[in-house]
Amino acid sequence: MFESRDQILDQLRAGEDGRAEFKEVRFGNRGVVSPNTEEMAGELVAFANAEGGVVFLGVDDSGVVRGIPPARIDAVEHWVLNVATHNCDPPIRPIVRKALLPGDGGDDRRVLMAEVPRGLYVHRTSGGRYYARLGSTKRDLTPPELVRLFQQRGREYVFDEQPVLAAAVDDLNRHRLEAFFGRSPTIPWLDLLRNTRVTYRDEDGEDRPTVAGLLVFGTEPTEFLPSGSIEAACYRGTRLSSDDLIHAERLAGPVSDQIDAGIGFVARFMQTPSGHQPSGDDGALYDLDVVDEAIVNAVAHRDYAISGSKIRLFLFADRLELYSPGKLPNTLTLDDMPYRTFTRNQLLVNFLSRIRSKRTGQVFLESRGEGVRKILREGEAHSGRRPEYALFGDELRLTLWRRSNFNSNNYVS
Repeated sequence: MFESRDQILDQLRAGEDGRAEFKEVRFGNRGVVSPNTEEMAGELVAFANAEGGVVFLGVDDSGVVRGIPPARIDAVEHWVLNVATHNCDPPIRPIVRKALLPGDGGDDRRVLMAEVPRGLYVHRTSGGRYYARLGSTKRDLTPPELVRLFQQRGREYVFDEQPVLAAAVDDLNRHRLEAFFGRSPTIPWLDLLRNTRVTYRDEDGEDRPTVAGLLVFGTEPTEFLPSGSIEAACYRGTRLSSDDLIHAERLAGPVSDQIDAGIGFVARFMQTPSGHQPSGDDGALYDLDVVDEAIVNAVAHRDYAISGSKIRLFLFADRLELYSPGKLPNTLTLDDMPYRTFTRNQLLVNFLSRIRSKRTGQVFLESRGEGVRKILREGEAHSGRRPEYALFGDELRLTLWRRSNFNSNNYVS
């Protein structure tokens, strides 16, 4: 693309278009200040999400070559590559070339050309913006366009980042937002929420909570996402029968509350008839740290695009069963689950890795990729029987076995 000097000069005379963007470079005490990092990432992402293109650095909007000082050219090249690597997701690998082109005074000046190929995947900036090149400008992709692009590029549709069109910013809990971001952010609240993908501006210019934003910060997410809750039930026997049902309840609210409530449910209903936790040689029926890990995994990685299907937690006399909606993604199998990782809801996982549990005081997701191994290893150490994963249609079931040396006659009734 623009291989010869004549082709480059012809493009500068013709102006910006679907394959060419001009950027004059300005410097401050610490390096490049214009374009700023997010702006540059946006141009790279826009070309990658379209058919590719070239960013000409050292050229102003009218096509006049302003140039880059010789002492700065290598630093600018390093800056461009750094932006492409760390401010574009997935990273972009532009081909950066240097050229000597005539300036407005007729003298040759140095220019950098960052050639961006058409992306194999869908790219976004570190600020959470999905752009595509349209003519001589970049613009945000609308949700329908984003869906089509994900389908075309062969990468799974990112459901948790999509706006919930029936909800509004007022449906987010301000106290939860302030606890997460602080009470006095350095930028306006709406800009902060958009940049962190808590909200998304729709085609009509209205700010809407994203699925992840609503699940984490919503006052009552299930008002708009009815399937985004946990159905918990405790049974006297070992089978799923209404005759043996002791108690059932729906665990709703923000996902952090759901997780804590799910662990509290298990703790409450694994008590003895006297209302006390088993002690002495019997010990606790379940390792609550393992239960915690299992519920967090279910909430973080379930498929929220499956409507009408909730996480289900069943507590029987001999086991705990946890059902999570969604098939295993891509090539992941039951056998390699302990050794491979895949995050279906990256935005939701990011939030949960920074929010602390009221029960433990620790963040919900402390380590990535170790959850399944911990469940299998520590679950077996506690009960004497290895936990089991199984697939049933569009659901993944985890079975945790009750501690084997506990007398089932003492189970709550």
